[in-house]
Amino acid sequence: MPPSMPCPSIRIPIELLTQSSFSQFGTVISNPAHSPLPASQHTSPSPKIISANQGTALKILDVTHPSNLYSLAPSKKPAKAVMNMFVCSPRELRPHEPSESMPSSWGDLDFDEDDYGNNDRALFDVTILERHPFTTQTFIPMGLSGAERHTQYLVIVAPTLPASASRRHTGRPPPYPTPEVKKRGNSIKDIFARARPSPFTNEAAPPPPQFSRLHPSARPKGPGLPDLKNLRAFVATGDQAVTYGAGTWHAPMVVIGQRPIDFVVCQFANGVGIEDCQEVELVPGRNTEEGVVVMVDSEPSGKVIVKAGPGAVMAKL
Repeated sequence: MPPSMPCPSIRIPIELLTQSSFSQFGTVISNPAHSPLPASQHTSPSPKIISANQGTALKILDVTHPSNLYSLAPSKKPAKAVMNMFVCSPRELRPHEPSESMPSSWGDLDFDEDDYGNNDRALFDVTILERHPFTTQTFIPMGLSGAERHTQYLVIVAPTLPASASRRHTGRPPPYPTPEVKKRGNSIKDIFARARPSPFTNEAAPPPPQFSRLHPSARPKGPGLPDLKNLRAFVATGDQAVTYGAGTWHAPMVVIGQRPIDFVVCQFANGVGIEDCQEVELVPGRNTEEGVVVMVDSEPSGKVIVKAGPGAVMAKL
């Protein structure tokens, strides 16, 4: 059984999946020409595009940021690139019920029932989150059209709490294997070695941090537990793949609709269970009504309606 943590009673609205809205958690892979947002709402830099295949194709460079951080793992066991397939069936949703749950931090929204008209609302209970502390993980859907109205998938993610807050809220250290940090010596040579310019090298400045060259979403997140009050939920179209940054807390893939979705999943792994994947079970706290819930509003056709962020409410995915 995975370790558990108490969770508040909170309801999360659904956002549109775009690179700008998802940037702290990872990257979104899609053809920029198929973006669901108008050009005026784009905040991410334009990707670099070059001609390829004797002029018959466009090559879009650096669409995601895979990273292998297993050098930080306690076992020091090297990892290899792996590609797996997940066949994800549609999730069971429960009928909407009024609740005293607090609203999400992402959007101080008015969830008045009169606003829904002929639209339907169902609820998805988030009961477990996982992370891959030393690797990015890319999910690529297969066979799902970007114009599909009856089947979509949700991407549910959370920031990482500071380790001190994690210990305070659970009474135990976070479930994250951190490498031992060797203490620096205090000899005269050690003290002078840390000076700049160094008397032992030609360096005039300290070298850049180990992870400064990585995309911010791919850098280590630290050992903390998920920040549930800032959990977010995005709906993805069939022509979008997603990369979770290393250590990003996320729910297992959530398919909404009528049929399964096949995902090709690319990541690194070294075969050490606690280093490849860590899970935490979300258990409603004492006197908590329902725990963490994503509100899934949909049109009569089944298409999910965006309720928060850019393109909210009126967006037609």
